[in-house]
Amino acid sequence: MMLKRSVILIGEKASGGLRTSLESAFHSIDWDVETIDYGPWSPKYVASAAFRIPKLGILFELQFKNKIDELVGKEKKDLVIFLTSSFITFQTVEYLRKKFSSPIICWNADSPFDDAISNRGAGQPRVIPAYDYYVTWSEDVAELIMPRNPNVLVIPFAWDPNLHFPVQGTGQAAGRVVFVGSGNRERVELIERIKRFEPLIFGNQWPEIKGVEVKPAIYGETMAGIVGEAKWNLNILRRQNENSHNMRTFEVPGCGGNQVTKLTKDHVRFLGKDTRTKFYGSLSELCDLLDTNPDKLSPRDRNVLDGHTYSDRVRELLKLVNISDSYNENNSRNSPTE
Repeated sequence: MMLKRSVILIGEKASGGLRTSLESAFHSIDWDVETIDYGPWSPKYVASAAFRIPKLGILFELQFKNKIDELVGKEKKDLVIFLTSSFITFQTVEYLRKKFSSPIICWNADSPFDDAISNRGAGQPRVIPAYDYYVTWSEDVAELIMPRNPNVLVIPFAWDPNLHFPVQGTGQAAGRVVFVGSGNRERVELIERIKRFEPLIFGNQWPEIKGVEVKPAIYGETMAGIVGEAKWNLNILRRQNENSHNMRTFEVPGCGGNQVTKLTKDHVRFLGKDTRTKFYGSLSELCDLLDTNPDKLSPRDRNVLDGHTYSDRVRELLKLVNISDSYNENNSRNSPTE
């Protein structure tokens, strides 16, 4: 009987999150996938304090070890991938490495050196050297990680065709400049400067901005419908992404939306030929683009995201860590030793 490769994905189960996309990607190449929910942490007030004083997070780490112990007796795994490093210690990583006899990888969608405490707190920078490999999305973040772990791999974000695809909208965003994402200082400042376009925002952590309509966060098909019918989708990069790209880079064209985003080498490399993604380098260039009518643009090449799915990224990871996609008759766990 043909045996399958297997992976454990550890992280928060979030709508449209990286764990969901990687789970689909591994399934698409016929791997067995087990997931371990890790986060969000409760009670919130304890987690908030523990992000700043990691020693307070020992309870969360113990809860995680209990989940690992529930897998006792299961067969060897080929990979263990963390999608978070919060409240993880060297001892925890080593415990997993011995238990499953597999490489332990951190695939982090955020920089552990970002200003946000949610990205750098809970001891995340401290545990970087413990992993066999550390995956990030951009060269500039990799440069910060490399002194702590030379086995850093740069694998860009991607498109998940199971989550982001064209959907008929309801009309609420038709003709509007739309931004989908959480608020932060840089994003608030930019929205303040383009208020004359009456942007429509969907996301959390936004303050009240006079003249700007803010609605709750959206995901899945609801997001796809909004993105697909908007006049322009504004992709405002966070500081940790400002020299590269983010998840929305691929999600907007995946949903069939028109995108306006910052000019970076990554954006040009990935979407330079996309007729419905436009780049700006200054506020005036941004305003000029938002004034234009995307209906006059050429239709998007339906193959623009070829090679940029999470299945492609998973295959890239396996190649970099020297693991084949699957077992075969000459490479089986049960093959006798000669």
